[in-house]
Amino acid sequence: MATWSKSIWMYLYYALVFAGLGLYIYSQVPSITNYPFTISWSESGQIFNAYQVYAPLLSGEYLSWPWLDPARSIVDGLVLLLPSSQIWMYRFWVIILFPLSTITVSFAVVRKANEYSPFHKGKVNRVLLGLLVLWGTLFLLQGPVYYHVLMGVFAVLWFYDAKRPVFVLMMVILGSLWEGLCRVNWFLMPAFVATLLYLLSESFSGKKLWHYIRWPLTYLIMGGITSFLTYFVFIKAQGFLIPFFDLRMDYAYFLYKLWPNNGFVGLIPGIVMICFPLSFVMLFVVLKHRGCLHWLRLFALAGILMVFFAGSTVISLRAGGGYDLHNYDTLLLLLLICGCFLGLDAIALDKPVHVEKIPLTNNGLLICLVLIPVLFLYYRERSVQHTQTDQSEESLAQINIIIGKVGKGDKPILFIDQRQLLVYRMLPEMKIFVPYDKIELMEMAMARNSEYKEEFLVDVKSRRFSLIVSEALIQWEKPFDGVKFDSDWYENNVWVDAVSIPILSFYDPVYIDREAGFAIYAPKE
Repeated sequence: MATWSKSIWMYLYYALVFAGLGLYIYSQVPSITNYPFTISWSESGQIFNAYQVYAPLLSGEYLSWPWLDPARSIVDGLVLLLPSSQIWMYRFWVIILFPLSTITVSFAVVRKANEYSPFHKGKVNRVLLGLLVLWGTLFLLQGPVYYHVLMGVFAVLWFYDAKRPVFVLMMVILGSLWEGLCRVNWFLMPAFVATLLYLLSESFSGKKLWHYIRWPLTYLIMGGITSFLTYFVFIKAQGFLIPFFDLRMDYAYFLYKLWPNNGFVGLIPGIVMICFPLSFVMLFVVLKHRGCLHWLRLFALAGILMVFFAGSTVISLRAGGGYDLHNYDTLLLLLLICGCFLGLDAIALDKPVHVEKIPLTNNGLLICLVLIPVLFLYYRERSVQHTQTDQSEESLAQINIIIGKVGKGDKPILFIDQRQLLVYRMLPEMKIFVPYDKIELMEMAMARNSEYKEEFLVDVKSRRFSLIVSEALIQWEKPFDGVKFDSDWYENNVWVDAVSIPILSFYDPVYIDREAGFAIYAPKE
């Protein structure tokens, strides 16, 4: 390993890594702006969700917490606590959290694999390890893997010690408490990360079956109970129904997402492309040590990866699953852990063997590992263009005038979109109406929740709101012919049915600003 750092290949590896990181940063910089209106579809809702958590501290008003992914709102909202907080600070905070969290977790994974590597006590090539940390960062950004879910597994990765199973269990429970407020597919991740580290670092030789599996089973049972109990208490405390047990939630699933289509390269080609080099490393090491690894460990490792691959695929096929690989986030993290352990020959063998050279010092392999995330980021990332601030100031003045004239009275104003204007006090102070924000309306529309749709229709039909602020609404659906279609055809159509048609039936537009991306609707006479 000592001679590797002197190779000219090192400079090429680092050039590729920094090119990938530079591309990511370059694509995100335009988002750091004080532009008052939303710059992405869900930004308004995410800012407001963060505000809901800290409203008692910011305004003395107690609001219900968001039912969807409250842990992200907890993290996002920290920036709102800064004195004189502005919207550019929120955008900068969210942007910096992605690379900061991924590089931290990547460092924890590489550090832990290096601890168990037979080369740890010899001459450790810090240059190679540094490269692996940066590559792991790019690998996780391909999803991307969101920062708040990574926070729940960091302690397990950092403090894992097979000789201290009770302490590891405490870390699993701590992480599971946090993950219980995250996405449901991450509820068991602290437990599975601990189980994966156990299978990789503990040999089976000389142990009975129960003695070997008792701690992994304990991690999984206790971690699962902790996460689900945390989520159950939160949901009940907020007065919500558990979404995945709610029979009214009936999502559609689309198999065409599996293969290349008009919206994306395809889930199967995409995940195979970004995981192939790492999977090759894992398969190579397993075959190299095929007589030195107990079948139970191999079966368990393969089973864990296959379960998360299948689960991630199902979630991605669901309406709203998107046209990217972010729902494979759990699989990407588990693959990174397995790949680093196997690639650094850190897996504990059940029979002694002499290891001459570790796979992750192969030049060609390292080039493939680094090159694919860079190409994937280049394909995905696009610079964001924003409206000039002089026009936005005029739009903001106009919305203030309309609210001042029309929005007076006892009836509330419904902000389906642009709720960040309320959070940052860009509009006259008013009582905030929490239900029916853009994210919740879309989620219920995609889930074909007829009861929720009927409640919204009743409120709109009765002209409950003096004004409705939303994106410009349309009433036409987008066709789907299986070959050429808009990637958001389903989301558009359910939105038209559940939101646009009800509003436009009983409200008329009084102001439309297509450049800023919003419209104001008043009740029909």
